[in-house]
Amino acid sequence: MKKSTLVDLKDSEEKLRKQAKKIIRQKNVDALKRPTHLFMHEKGLTKIPVPKNPTHIIYAYYHNNQITKIENVDSLYNVTHLHLQWNKITRMEGLDCLHCLKKLYLNNNNISVVENLEGLKYLEELHIEKQNLDSSDGLCFDPRTMNYIGASLRILNVSENKITDMAWAKPLRRLEVLIAKKNDLTDFKAVADNLCTLISLVDVNFLVNPMTKKHRYKETIIARCSQLRVLDTVVLHGSSKTFMQNFDKIVRLRQLNERNKIANTNKGADDFFNLHMMAGPRAKSALSISEFSNQKPKLTAVDSTYTFMPRAFWRTRHPPSNKHQASSPPMEPPPIPKQPLNPEIKTLPLKGILKKPMPMKYI
Repeated sequence: MKKSTLVDLKDSEEKLRKQAKKIIRQKNVDALKRPTHLFMHEKGLTKIPVPKNPTHIIYAYYHNNQITKIENVDSLYNVTHLHLQWNKITRMEGLDCLHCLKKLYLNNNNISVVENLEGLKYLEELHIEKQNLDSSDGLCFDPRTMNYIGASLRILNVSENKITDMAWAKPLRRLEVLIAKKNDLTDFKAVADNLCTLISLVDVNFLVNPMTKKHRYKETIIARCSQLRVLDTVVLHGSSKTFMQNFDKIVRLRQLNERNKIANTNKGADDFFNLHMMAGPRAKSALSISEFSNQKPKLTAVDSTYTFMPRAFWRTRHPPSNKHQASSPPMEPPPIPKQPLNPEIKTLPLKGILKKPMPMKYI
């Protein structure tokens, strides 16, 4: 009896193993048959239908249809690529549940505001070019949405959207590629100031914008955005970037000096010397210099004991008045008078007369 029971147990174990292997094989076959791509493009759809097996979909294609509203995509919570370009969508909505979405294509639609993307914490690419082609208004950006996607967005395409400024791009701290061709950007200095804080930005394209035709456009963008490697599809070299950065620093320092320089007037000279606490004859000399309106003297004070007046004005300098002499001490002490050679003689000897008579033999 014992031998027969052992044989039966072995047979049952082999049967269980065979059944387990069959179940595993069937599961693998079913997994291979699961559709990961949903092809619904170019079918004349006006509405997004409810998908079958939505949990298996990773790539969803709805482009080239007549869709006007984003709906019935809440169940696609595993989708990573969503193609909705070339439709008639007017508003960005219904995308909050797509937490795994990485690439979103919405170009060639009628969207006016970039919004409602707060749930897409893994979004890396956003293609939203060519919106509102029939209207005169440019594309707008919701600040809350930009702050949220700024932690993950790496590639952004906003070409042909009638954009006039780039202030909305400041929160995109991880942005690497920005394509903004064929817009209405005119102030390249403001654009450079808005993009200079994006330390990850390496590729920028502003072709066919009004600002690209202005003087020193490229120099300013390269100098302010030191992290750039490609500008308008042109690769930037390290030596040219260094030169542009140094040149921009010099220009900005000169502009700062022009804004803060002291006027060449009597009041400007008074302010200058009040600031440096120098008064007296030096101030009088500076006042005489400031009266020359045709020339632009450079007033520099090296030390309180040295004069700073240029040589060109030494001859035309007016002597200081008694008022200034009384108010301040002289620049140098008066010379010490010479003592007579002979102590008995109180007067100095006349010039040309020797102090001792010459011997007769030399006469």
